[in-house]
Amino acid sequence: YEDVYLCPASTQAGLLSAGCVLEATERVCAGEVQSAICVVRPPGHHAERDCAKGFCMFGNVALAAAKARQQGWSKKTLIVDFDVHHGNGTQNMFDDDASVLFCSLHRYDRGKYYPGGPLANYTSHGFGEGVGYSVNVPWDVAGSTTAPGDAEALYAFERVFLPIAEEFGPDLVIVSAGFDAAPGDPLGGCRITPSGFFEMTKKLMELADGKLVLALEGGYNLESNSESMAACARALLGESTMESGSMPGFNVVDERDSQGPAMSHVAAVEAARKHFSQTWQSLRPKG
Repeated sequence: YEDVYLCPASTQAGLLSAGCVLEATERVCAGEVQSAICVVRPPGHHAERDCAKGFCMFGNVALAAAKARQQGWSKKTLIVDFDVHHGNGTQNMFDDDASVLFCSLHRYDRGKYYPGGPLANYTSHGFGEGVGYSVNVPWDVAGSTTAPGDAEALYAFERVFLPIAEEFGPDLVIVSAGFDAAPGDPLGGCRITPSGFFEMTKKLMELADGKLVLALEGGYNLESNSESMAACARALLGESTMESGSMPGFNVVDERDSQGPAMSHVAAVEAARKHFSQTWQSLRPKG
């Protein structure tokens, strides 16, 4: 399957990965736990209905959302994908479904960054009853002199994702938690720090009465993966501030926070906001 290499144990590993996310989602929806983290591999958000793709065998998060709807655990599910790559498989699964809101923040590079093509652009917004329920905020990293980091990610959350999510009113949030946008990752070219992932998780905890499931997606540096996921765990455990981690070289700070997000990435966020204001009242100018 293109870039997916298989071995005799691959199917079992994929089933265990998907099953872990399914069980965690069931337990959160049942009220047995408030939230959950699934440290699983292989990841899932590139897997399509009919094939494995992009290191992914089964759509872990998408399957959990579909199961929650099928079993009546959730009537409105929000999926947030902050992996550096667009979650093509997840979007394709719910493109015509208004009961699942899919929000993805990712590197796009005018359609040249994996998985490539126009699906990852903000103009790809779903179809039929699902128009406006696939919300993409695409970054042009190759065309910018500034790598997107905490300031840019949080700006996208405040200007696009959170207003739409609050208007949608989910009763469950599932996160495709990829950390290849972190510093040190060999593929991403971005610099969202553990503090950035901490803040994004804290903001998502304010939705759906805190019913939140995080499932590991991509990320190809073990140290930055560990620090970033630990930051998300700290948020879920109720810590109010982000403490420094224990791995030298990854306790980085986005020093541009005080200067605000880079204008090239602000423009991308504002273009997406304008586009989705056609569907979502919360994005329209007041008065």
